Amino acid sequence: MDYKLASLRQVHGRLALKFLNFFIKQPGLEHKHLAHVLSITTHVLVRARMYDSAKSLLRHLCKMGVDSKFVFGALMDTYPLCNSNPSVFDLLIRVYLKDGAIDNALETFNLMRFRGFKPSVYTCNMMLGSMVKDGRACTVWSFFRELLDSKICPNIATFNILINVLCAEGNLKKAVYLLRKMENSGYVPTIVTYNTLLHWFCKKGRYKSAFELIDRMGSKGIEADVCTYNMLIDDLCRNDRCAKAYLLLKKMRKRRISPNAITYNTLINGFVKGGNVRIATRVFDEMAYFNISPNIATYNALIEGHSNECNFEEALRLVDMMEKVRLQPNEVSYGVLLNGLCRHAKFDLARSIFERLRSIGMDFGCIPYTEMIDGLCKKGFFNDAVQMLREMFEEGVAPDIITFSVLINGFHRAGNIKCVKEIICKMYRAGFEPNKVIYSTLIYNFCKMGLVSEALNIYRIMNCSGHAADSFTCNTLVASLCRDGKVREAEDFMRHMSQIGLTANSITFDCLISGYGNLGDGLKAFSLFDEMVKLGNNPSFFTYSSLLKGLCKGGNLAEAKKFFNNLHYIPSAVDNVVYNTMLAGTCKLGNMSESVALFDEMVQFGVLPDSYTYTILLNGFCRKGKVAVALLFLGKLMEKGVFFPSQVTYTCLVDGLFKAGQSKAASYFYEEMEQKSRYLDVIAFNVALDGTSRRGKLANVDSLFSMMRSKSLCPSLATYNILLHGYSKQKDIRSCAVIFKLMIGSGILPDRLTSHGLILGLCKSGMLDVGIKILKNMISVGVEVDRFTFNMLISKCCERGDTRRTFDLVNVMNFLGILPDAETLDAIIIGLNRNRALQESHIILHEMAQKGFLPKGKQYIKLINAMCRDRNLQSAFQLKDEMTSLGIASPDVAESAIVRGLALCGKVEESTLVLDRMLRKQLVPTVATFTTLMHRFCKESNIAEALKLRNKMELCGMKLDVVAYNVIISGLCADGDIAAAFELYQEMKQNGLWPNATTYTVLVDALLTEGSNRSTGYVLLKDLKGRGIISCDWDGSTEQFQKALVIAKKRLKYLKQNKRK
Repeated sequence: MDYKLASLRQVHGRLALKFLNFFIKQPGLEHKHLAHVLSITTHVLVRARMYDSAKSLLRHLCKMGVDSKFVFGALMDTYPLCNSNPSVFDLLIRVYLKDGAIDNALETFNLMRFRGFKPSVYTCNMMLGSMVKDGRACTVWSFFRELLDSKICPNIATFNILINVLCAEGNLKKAVYLLRKMENSGYVPTIVTYNTLLHWFCKKGRYKSAFELIDRMGSKGIEADVCTYNMLIDDLCRNDRCAKAYLLLKKMRKRRISPNAITYNTLINGFVKGGNVRIATRVFDEMAYFNISPNIATYNALIEGHSNECNFEEALRLVDMMEKVRLQPNEVSYGVLLNGLCRHAKFDLARSIFERLRSIGMDFGCIPYTEMIDGLCKKGFFNDAVQMLREMFEEGVAPDIITFSVLINGFHRAGNIKCVKEIICKMYRAGFEPNKVIYSTLIYNFCKMGLVSEALNIYRIMNCSGHAADSFTCNTLVASLCRDGKVREAEDFMRHMSQIGLTANSITFDCLISGYGNLGDGLKAFSLFDEMVKLGNNPSFFTYSSLLKGLCKGGNLAEAKKFFNNLHYIPSAVDNVVYNTMLAGTCKLGNMSESVALFDEMVQFGVLPDSYTYTILLNGFCRKGKVAVALLFLGKLMEKGVFFPSQVTYTCLVDGLFKAGQSKAASYFYEEMEQKSRYLDVIAFNVALDGTSRRGKLANVDSLFSMMRSKSLCPSLATYNILLHGYSKQKDIRSCAVIFKLMIGSGILPDRLTSHGLILGLCKSGMLDVGIKILKNMISVGVEVDRFTFNMLISKCCERGDTRRTFDLVNVMNFLGILPDAETLDAIIIGLNRNRALQESHIILHEMAQKGFLPKGKQYIKLINAMCRDRNLQSAFQLKDEMTSLGIASPDVAESAIVRGLALCGKVEESTLVLDRMLRKQLVPTVATFTTLMHRFCKESNIAEALKLRNKMELCGMKLDVVAYNVIISGLCADGDIAAAFELYQEMKQNGLWPNATTYTVLVDALLTEGSNRSTGYVLLKDLKGRGIISCDWDGSTEQFQKALVIAKKRLKYLKQNKRK
């Protein structure tokens, strides 16, 4: 028999395998001989159509330590001997692909082309699919071109892969173009083709395009099947658009497409996740109406929903119903029930469920215990959680890593670092050692608490223990450093990652870009963006959003708009996150008309607003004081059914209303939030505490805090800081001490806001010495103290004139690396002036200029006045010249400062000479300058000179203000010329100036002391009654006249005292 031409059957293949088994056992077998025999046997198996065995031999051949060229050569050498089939090379390519050796598969493909062989289109499709999974988008297109050059005709599956690649790259337009190109070339797209496009349309939120594509499918004679609709319903539910998904279900029925259990399960799960359990139950009832049997997943979703809503009676009824319809509840069924019971602190009922599980003989291991421990920790019952751990050991149930992680997480959430360390000790005693997960958990929780230095210490211990941190842990540290504003340290840590073999990924860069964005450093953010792209990391919506944030926070809104407009040209670069960032920037600037226009543009471009979008706009309106507009907008959104406020939305709305001063509206929404959300979180309470504290309602603050603790919520660091600040502002030092003690007792470490709150209360209560001691104590235990706290203490020291302590505090600032700012230096200048340390004050002014803080004119004027009082006129004049040369004030203001300084220290003649010189130089003195000098003349009873100054003012084109009139009127009354004073009073009214309490007091005192024409007095009393200052009537008698003047004097005194308060 001619072996080459004979047809082979499987019996021949089995004989070949037997011979191969015999052959490989022979001693002294060379490598090339084995490869030769393996190749021949493979050809025989291919001809016998024993493809699985052929693949096994090819895999063995590939693993002999030879490259793909050798394997192909061995097969090619034996190919003519066996009259083989080209499919042997297809099988080789598929073996390489199965093992993930895509490069070897590509090389084999090229060798086949060179030898004139063509792989099948199915093998080529497998190669394309493997490249897509491996993220080789560029290789996909180059391979497709080679495929066409080899005249291998692509099929529908090929185009489906290519369309999916384009969609994954965000090139939806090109994907649609390729679909049309297929149709024009005679290919008929299948339901898979359309489903691929629909999936990506939904994923990008382009539902309008998705529904248009479904209509187009119908026009092509391809009806959307139940899988198509299930995919659309799933995407809608994932994006909190369950109502729209339900309408799609009705549309399915109209088109006579029968929904299946998956359709209903998706809808029920979507409504449950959205908190609409009532609607989910209706959908469940609808299943029975249409004879669709619910499965375990259906019941589990509803059990979870009712458990989340604290409706355990209904949840348990569903468990019983499952058993009645012969569906055995599984671990998931009891798991979600236990989870809900623990979340709502129904621990007795949870324990009874435990007994039920034991009675039915379900082996549940440590998972239910872990869930119980988790629930107890979340509710703050840490002793019970630790007791549950003991019960596990007693009952012979070994805890796992997750059990200890849950306890560590629980104590971390409560901020109880001491107990975290105790749990780790118990873990060691139980024979466990912290593994990578535990270390990562510790780092994560320390970062979450804002204790980045502690997290970095754990990271060092982790490295020393031989556990390598992964990208997630390192990215957590980078993110935490950025959140703390330590972006440069975060960048250094990223460089360290590359040294330990971890490549910075897009998340690492996103954290850093976001960090610099939060600092408003757009330039650095864009520099990192360039590096990110250069290293091959793809930017995301978050990246673009962070870049926008950097521009907006840096005050470069015009550049932000340009960048935002350019983003529209990048495929799929603009989504609701990017729009939300831009909206937040415009709302923060108070430009609500532009924000609304941006919102309209967002809708026009088909980008769906989310709850965050609506919350930004609502907060923007509230901050702008347009509460009515905010409420109308919210009402319309709820009426249309596009937005139902969540607890987060309510919290943001309440916060915005409190900060806008709309406390009544804030309280209303807070009460509504309490009614709709049975479980308020710590953030919601913090917002209510902050708003109530700002109003000074400390009794309400106490009740809110008590309610928070009664609900077993653990106050956070922010909670304690809010309380401390509120009590400090009201000078309630005793309550501050109690709150601080509670905070330390809970294991929560203070931060810079804590120290600021404590010291604020002490300073307001006049306990400056204690405040400084607290500051030093905080610094000694490693608590960060900010510049604002130092400025507050320095200001108080300066008010006391305590220069020594002032400079001690400045030295501490410098030691800590906190640079004094303009406010610090301003406070120091005031203190030095009070202590007559004028030369030192002048030096501080120069230091301000050197550090980039341009001194204010007021600071120079105060120093000039002080030098004039100190008779140091030469230095005062030097300061005046310095003011002009530095551009701090104009020559008019500088010269006026000298005039006022000389007048205030009693040097009236010198002051008059300087004033005359100003007038000769055609410099215009300020009104205050004339007023100060007139006041000095009046004080010296030199009314004539004061009136001359008044004439000079008028010649300069300057009008007297109320203060100037009051000075001259007071002088005239003191000189006994009440008639002239009343003439000036009448002139004052004619000039449109309103006399104030000082004017009336001076004139009333003059009438009571000196007496005058009664008609003049009646005019004054009539004016006082017209202004609502007095309400009494008087007749023509002298007694009534005098009585009315006394009443007016008392009333004016009362008004002046209230004004001071």
